[in-house]
Amino acid sequence: MRCLLPLVPLLLLASPAVAKAPGRPQPPPLVIACKDAFAKTASHRGLVRAYGAGNVTFETVNRPGGEVAKATVLFAKEPQRRVEIEWYDLKRRRLASTITVFGEDNQWSGPLGLRNGMTIAELEQRAGKPFRINGFGFDVAGAGHFEDTALADLPGGCGFDGYFEIEGGLPPDHLSRFIGEVEIPSNDPDLMTLKPRLWMYTLTYPSPNAE
Repeated sequence: MRCLLPLVPLLLLASPAVAKAPGRPQPPPLVIACKDAFAKTASHRGLVRAYGAGNVTFETVNRPGGEVAKATVLFAKEPQRRVEIEWYDLKRRRLASTITVFGEDNQWSGPLGLRNGMTIAELEQRAGKPFRINGFGFDVAGAGHFEDTALADLPGGCGFDGYFEIEGGLPPDHLSRFIGEVEIPSNDPDLMTLKPRLWMYTLTYPSPNAE
């Protein structure tokens, strides 16, 4: 019996029940797929369950044109992980309306692998065809128009909208036709020389009352 005792510790270490101590649960991936925690039936409470109470707040957020809105915010103080969710039922903070992801370095990806920092060519590939972009230098500068593309109705029932920016904010003088309230074909050769990149996108659900 004495010769077997030294083997006991080794056997315990080899046992799966001992060797595989429970670890911390892995955080959810930074993916918005218009389902699960980000489905049209989503809620503030569900986001707290998915991402933890310490990572979910309810705040006043800025919107284009100087407007503000109330929204649930994930990772509010982390620009690379921040995402904002507005609600149709604001009182109970449920039924997702608009999900907003901004900043070229933001790590969240959307349906079809959409993410900030993408080029026009990458968006056209996912849209299925060229689209139109607002001119630069006014309130809704660089907004894409995706109404007649594959991005208008994504799996899960959400629609995509995005905003592009160019280096310096304005085109050079010889491309002043791109400034102001104009719409530019995304495949315009002159526009491509400015190398626009997606810096903000939204995923929007139709109103529950419209269904």
